[in-house]
Amino acid sequence: MSDFFSKHNYENWGRNIQFTPERYYQISNESKVIELIRLANKEQKKIRMVGTGHSWSELIKTDDFLINMDKFNRVLSLDKEQKTLTVQPGIKLWQVNLFLAEKGFALKNLGSIAEQSIAGAIATGTHGSGTSLKMLADQLQSFTLIDGNGTKQIFDRDEDAERFQLAVVHLGALGIVTEICIKIVPAFQLHEQTELLDFDILCKNYHEIIHSADHVKFWWFPPCSKILVYRYNRTRERPNDSRFRQWFIDEFISVYAYRFMVAIGNLNPNWRPGFNHLISNYLIRPVNRIEQSFKVFDVPSPPVHNETEWAFDINDGPELLSEYRKMLEAKGHKINFLQEIRFVKGDEFALSPCYKRDSIWIGAYLIGNKGWPELYSDFEVLAKKYKGRPHWGKEFNCDGDYLKNAYPKWDAFKSMKDDLDPNHLFENELIKSLFSGKPKPYKNEI
Repeated sequence: MSDFFSKHNYENWGRNIQFTPERYYQISNESKVIELIRLANKEQKKIRMVGTGHSWSELIKTDDFLINMDKFNRVLSLDKEQKTLTVQPGIKLWQVNLFLAEKGFALKNLGSIAEQSIAGAIATGTHGSGTSLKMLADQLQSFTLIDGNGTKQIFDRDEDAERFQLAVVHLGALGIVTEICIKIVPAFQLHEQTELLDFDILCKNYHEIIHSADHVKFWWFPPCSKILVYRYNRTRERPNDSRFRQWFIDEFISVYAYRFMVAIGNLNPNWRPGFNHLISNYLIRPVNRIEQSFKVFDVPSPPVHNETEWAFDINDGPELLSEYRKMLEAKGHKINFLQEIRFVKGDEFALSPCYKRDSIWIGAYLIGNKGWPELYSDFEVLAKKYKGRPHWGKEFNCDGDYLKNAYPKWDAFKSMKDDLDPNHLFENELIKSLFSGKPKPYKNEI
């Protein structure tokens, strides 16, 4: 059987989840996945999967078997003619980026962090930003998983689009992914430009701004009256970014100096607004650079922090941002980390927070636990008021009834889940609470 550790103490990157599964497995191939599923059915154990653990969600928690995919991380094939790359589920996005760059290709869109395993990023609905671009799952051509019966299931967007759309954002509730085929594009550069805009002016010109480049996102340091606007446009021009700028801005200022200010601000939360004003008014300088796409998408390594993020109707953006600002002021929240706002085109994926809705994503972030429960609670009240849908890989506290109302295909996904996992092998407390109902008795059918 695969290597495993008994009573392995697991902690995620964000340090908000700690648990000790009975067994912690490191899987490296598909045959061992099937073998482990058979064992779990025989012993009536639950299975959950984890990659880097760069998630704040309790989707990974289990008392039974936790499977780590880090050794299941090979590139299987590159089809230059069809422009597809086939990989194993544990490969990290940064590894995909480097491999593709060497071959003259790239992923057409990425999120802000490249540390996640590709399977986990897809399963939880990870996204980048761009009003004409959908979440990362849209770049998949097909994927393979082993279901709760130990049967191989292949989901191909061309052969059965409806089935693919139902399953692609799956929360690890349908089975264990063993292979992923991604659509790729020729390598390209991004021309990055930044601008500080007044909060009210940004809200007034919101629709024009969010469509003003291929990729647009906002960074805001509350309670500052200015928002940093990032614009990325695709270009074939050669990179012009200097190594000194990368070191001074992306490492010294963005990592070390920023973490020092956060640490000082955490000594007294009343100092936090002052540091945010210092950052917005004095430390932020306009950026105008051209670099390889994946290097621009990937932001400097953030400090460990708490995070929740929700997707809303893109047309509610100005009103929502204004109300979020008023809520932070009224409740007296002292924020010590940027709040990120991004934009994603609607899609057809059943459990995508962007399902049939062009979306504005707003993330609430805080470094340290002091003040986080209150911010988290207040943000979710606002999020539900605007019919938001939470990011599956971040902290959220929704019951199944709310989510069922938010997702028109919720019952269709649940039906597929019950069909592919009849013994509820891949359930944990969160999955069970989301899809309600008592788990069925185990049946050893393998």
